Amino acid sequence: MPVITAPALDSPSAGQRPVRPSGLPRRLLALLLAAVLVLAAAPLAGSATPARAATPSTFPDVPATHTFHEAVTWMIQQEITEGESDGTFGVSEDISRAEASAFLFRLVDPDVTPPVESPFKDVPADPEWYAYTPIEWMATEGIINGYADETFRPYRSITRGEMAKILYGVAGADFPEPSEDPFSDVPEDSSYAQYIAWMKSEGISQGYADGTFRPGRPISRGEAAQLIWKVAGEMGYDTTVFPVSFAVSGSGWGHGVGMSQYGARAMAVGGNTSGQILDHYYRPAVVQNGPNRVNENIRVHLVTTPRIVVDGTGEVRVRASGSSQAPATAGAVTFTAAGDRVVATLPDGTQQRSGSVALEWTGTRFWKGTASTVTVPDANGTSTDLVLRHGRVQVTLNDHGQLNVVNELRMNDEYLYGLSEMPSLWSEEALKAQAVAGRSYALRFMGSLRPDCDCNVWDEVNSQKFTGWAKENEGPGGVYGMRWKAAVDATSQQILTHKGSVADASYHSSSAGHTRGSEEQWGEAVPYLTSKDDPYSLAPEANNPNRSWTASPTQAQMARAFGLPNVVTVRETAVNPNSGYTDWITATASDGTTSEITGNQFRSRLGLKSAFIIAVTPR
Repeated sequence: MPVITAPALDSPSAGQRPVRPSGLPRRLLALLLAAVLVLAAAPLAGSATPARAATPSTFPDVPATHTFHEAVTWMIQQEITEGESDGTFGVSEDISRAEASAFLFRLVDPDVTPPVESPFKDVPADPEWYAYTPIEWMATEGIINGYADETFRPYRSITRGEMAKILYGVAGADFPEPSEDPFSDVPEDSSYAQYIAWMKSEGISQGYADGTFRPGRPISRGEAAQLIWKVAGEMGYDTTVFPVSFAVSGSGWGHGVGMSQYGARAMAVGGNTSGQILDHYYRPAVVQNGPNRVNENIRVHLVTTPRIVVDGTGEVRVRASGSSQAPATAGAVTFTAAGDRVVATLPDGTQQRSGSVALEWTGTRFWKGTASTVTVPDANGTSTDLVLRHGRVQVTLNDHGQLNVVNELRMNDEYLYGLSEMPSLWSEEALKAQAVAGRSYALRFMGSLRPDCDCNVWDEVNSQKFTGWAKENEGPGGVYGMRWKAAVDATSQQILTHKGSVADASYHSSSAGHTRGSEEQWGEAVPYLTSKDDPYSLAPEANNPNRSWTASPTQAQMARAFGLPNVVTVRETAVNPNSGYTDWITATASDGTTSEITGNQFRSRLGLKSAFIIAVTPR
């Protein structure tokens, strides 16, 4: 199968413009419960193994329909438990004295320092063991006592009656001894009657349907979670169970400003020319022949790194400013930094040192000969190697003493040949529209160099996606790349202009039926970047995989996005009437605290495909 480059995630100018102030209100104080229930890498309750890196949001043995699902979910959310080491909660397993101690210690979170020596023969004096400090605290407080033989028996199961007594002690309850049997199997003179009667009176436990409490029966971890949850409410903690995750649905991909690439595809399939496509998305900007600058050199930033090794398929040579030219060689050249100099080390050990060093290879405008390529590792957003056929590589130092690696090449027929913003198999007129938009965008940055990268543009989507030889040589024998190059050549002098200036030809992958005005995205109105009807993005001819999409951010991700201790509900509070994109969205925490952020912030912080949000549903 041919390898086809996917359309751009975002417009080339995304991230370049100022955005509207967030309007995020000052963060209020977090809930008392959220503030005190913090554990630093505590081992799993009931296990001596280290805690997992992240607490699960739910467990396979406690589905949403389970009786104890809410209680267990609350325990997770308050970091009282991380479950068992096998990834389950162990809902039906008996809870041990050590586990109960750990759970309740984490609930109260007392400020205690464990003794150096353990008073129990079977409890190791090891603060790294998850239950040591909780056991010592429980024993010191008289909530759980040891045995006459100076043991604690940490792995012994707890009965329901014992749990009632423990919870009574943790809650600091003061309840009179009962004058009648609280349950048919708990007489008023039972050693547990007072504690069980207290739980019944407070609605913590109503026993079984047959009127019994079964105080001598071992209590399971699920039952214990339910009782701890109820007792926490009696102690004044917030026992709200907030959603484990959210279902977010939306439409489109990218910021939504300017030309929709999938829309352009559908328009081309429908018989529209590249000029008609560009007129639809950028009116009143117009297409006209551009200046000779389209044939000037552009500098494309590839990577910033302390060290890089560039290899070639043929001969290479190094040109250091202020130094003699190194002879041609074959093999890899290593670039490093030494003080304020770039050091280029050739395969034979010869070095060139200068503030700026150029690497050239045969078959380019800079060095005639057999066509060859060089490979720059970890370019393209430091994710993949980048193969270059054209231009030359310039290596300088940035203000932090790192190597700044740039590809210098002719803009029109070298840079644009490697522009990977649209699949080469799409219709000719769509490719031509993309070529004009890409050329116009690049020209806007040709006037001066960016000081932070000594470049005009980056090779990533914060400018335009540039993949060099991979795009130009795409397909068997470069057959697909030839289609893209033909579109570039066919529009070689065409650019978008508005009132005599090169237009900001922003573009994106697809819209949700309307493009977005630039003022929505960047806070600045541009006459030709207004909201346009875009039914083409949603048309069958577009074959758009992002007509609709869903995402599933976790509770923790949502809380971070809004700067809240937790999130219970989310609602759109402002939708732009022209485009339908979300302008503002508000979340509410379990304590009623609210936080409002922009649709752009919501998209960015959660990594969503667009800010066109259809629904946010707790689950």
